[in-house]
Amino acid sequence: MNPFKSKILLIIFIISFFSNVAAENINLENLESDDTYVYNYFEGFLDSYENTINKMIQNNITYINDSESVFKETIKLDLEIQNYEEYGINSSAKFAITPFYSFSENLNELSKLCLEMDKNIQLNTTNSKYFAKITGLKILDKIDVMNDNLDDISNISELKKDDEILMFDTSALEKSLDYLKLKITNNVEKIGNITPSSNLTIFVSPENPMIYENVSIYGTGLNGKGKIVIIGPENATENIVLANNYYSKSYSFEKAGTYELKLTQYGKESETIKLNVSKIPTKIIIEDNFEFPILKESTISGKVIDFYGNFVNSETIYFGNETLNLKNGIFEKIIYSDNEKLESYQLNFPETEEYLPSEKNISVNFSKSILDIKISIEKGKINLNEHCMIKGTFNEYEDDLTLNLWVNGEITETFNSKNNFEKEMIFNRTGVYDIFITYDGNEFYSFSKSNVITVTVTDNPAPILVVFQKIKFNWRILLLAAVLIVFSTKIPKLIGNIKNKNIKELQKYPNQKNDDVSYPEKTETVEKFVEKTVISEYSKLYTKFVKKYNIKQELTPNELLKYIRWQDLSIYHDLKKITNIHEKAIYGKEILDENTIKRFYKLVENIMEKL
Repeated sequence: MNPFKSKILLIIFIISFFSNVAAENINLENLESDDTYVYNYFEGFLDSYENTINKMIQNNITYINDSESVFKETIKLDLEIQNYEEYGINSSAKFAITPFYSFSENLNELSKLCLEMDKNIQLNTTNSKYFAKITGLKILDKIDVMNDNLDDISNISELKKDDEILMFDTSALEKSLDYLKLKITNNVEKIGNITPSSNLTIFVSPENPMIYENVSIYGTGLNGKGKIVIIGPENATENIVLANNYYSKSYSFEKAGTYELKLTQYGKESETIKLNVSKIPTKIIIEDNFEFPILKESTISGKVIDFYGNFVNSETIYFGNETLNLKNGIFEKIIYSDNEKLESYQLNFPETEEYLPSEKNISVNFSKSILDIKISIEKGKINLNEHCMIKGTFNEYEDDLTLNLWVNGEITETFNSKNNFEKEMIFNRTGVYDIFITYDGNEFYSFSKSNVITVTVTDNPAPILVVFQKIKFNWRILLLAAVLIVFSTKIPKLIGNIKNKNIKELQKYPNQKNDDVSYPEKTETVEKFVEKTVISEYSKLYTKFVKKYNIKQELTPNELLKYIRWQDLSIYHDLKKITNIHEKAIYGKEILDENTIKRFYKLVENIMEKL
C-alpha cells in the first residue's frame, strides 16, 4: 500500500475510535516502536558499573557492596524477564540481559580479586607481595574478559526508537577499565620478580565460601610435589606441584561445615587453617499481596531460587500449615474463600543439606468482584426533545441483574438486564446531564458503578460552520481528510469496516482488489500508535503520583503499585489493572483490542479524578 494512503486509513481509524481531543494530540510522525524505557533502564547499569570501577581505582572499599548489589539486581531482572516469558510476554529486555548479566557477574568477581590484592599489598611481606602479584595477573585476565562483555553490549542492535537503533555507549566504561588495568599493571611491575619463601603455608580465597563455590587454595613451599590435606564433613587429598616456591589449586566443597586444611611436603606440614563453608542462601520469589474474588478457586504461584538465581529443585516449601512440592523451583497453591476477608500466610523454605532456609509473608484479600459496567452514547450534545440512545454492557453473567439508571444524582429508572442493554431517553429541558449506571451487588459482586457520560442539551442546533470550528481536529487530519475525499473511491466502505472492528480486526483487513495493501506496514503502525498512547497516559499518571505523594526515587511500575497499595487502597485495584495493561503493551509488545484500550483510558481517568 502507498505510505500516504496507509496514513489516511490510520487517521480514519483514529477518528472513528478515539475522541477529537485524543486525535488532536496525535503526532503522526511519532507512531513508531519505542524501547527507550528498556534502554534507559540498562543505561543505569552502565552508570553503576562505571561508578564501581572508579571506586576500585580510588581504593574506596565500598566497591565490594556496590558490585554485589548490582549483580543481585541483574539476577532479579533476569528472573523478571523469565516470569514475563512464562506469561507469554516477550520483553525487549531479553535482548540485552545476557551480556549485562555476564558483565555484572564478572564485576562481582573482579571486586573480590581487588580486595584480595589490596589486603596482600598492605601486609607488605615477601609472600604477601608475591600473592598480590599473582592476584594482579588474575585481575588483568578478568579485565580482558569484561572488555569482551562490553563489545557484546555495544553490539546490541534490537532496541529501537522509531527507525533508530538505540546503541549503548560503553566508551566511558572502557576508559575506566583501562585506568584500572593501568593501575594494576603498575602495582604488578612495582612488585617485580620476587621468589616467596620456602616455608610451608596455606591460604584459601574467598575466606568464607559457600558449597559449590570455586575457591583457590594457595600458598608457599619447596619446589616439587606436595599434598593438600582436607579434613571435615568430607575428607580429601589433592596432589599439587610447586614452582617458584608457589602453588595454587582450584577446589569446591560439596558439603557445608567446618574444615581443616594443611599442606604436607617431604614429611613436613604447614600450620593448619580452619575454614567455614556455608550452605547456599535462598529466596522465595512471590508477590507480597494478592487480590482474589470470593466463591472461586484461584491459584497462587511462586519460586524458590538460590544465591546465584538458579531454581531450587526437588525440595518442599511450607505454605502455612500445608507442604507443597517444588517442581523446577516452582510451587502452586489453590486457595478459596466463600466470604470476604484478608488472610495472611507465612511461606517457609526449610533448611536442607545444601540450602539455607528462607521465609516470606504474603497477604491475600478475598473480596467480591466489581461488575464492570460500561456505557456509551453516540452524541454528547443533542437538541431539546431529541431522542438519545444510551448503550451499555457488563461482565458475562447467567442471570438478569437489576440496574439503576442515574441522571444528575437521582435514580430515574430501575431495570433488569443481562449483559447488554439500551435505554432511550428524551430530555425536555436544556442543560448538562451526568448519566451513569449502578448495581447494588449480590453474593458475587459488590456495589458497582459504571463510567459517567455527560449529555449537553440545547434548544437550538448550532450552525454547521460553528460546529465545524469547535471541532478540535489536528490540521494534519483536516488536510489528509481533504485529500482522502478527492482521491479515494473506497472510503465509505473502509470507514464502515474500521468502525465495526477492533484493532486486531483492523490488522486482518483483507486486501482490496487492485490495492497493493501492505499487511505488515498497517499492523506495525497501529501497534506502535497504541504503544505510544499507553506510554503517554501512564507517564501522566506517574507524574501525578510523584507530585501527590512526594515520591523522591524513581520507581518501576510494579514498585509504584506496591507503594500505592499501602498509601491508598481505594485506587490500588484500578492501578493494578492499568499496570497489567501497561506491561502487555510496552514490555510484551501485545496489540491491545479496542475494549482494552478504552478500559485503560477510563481507569487512568478515574484515578486522575481521585487524585
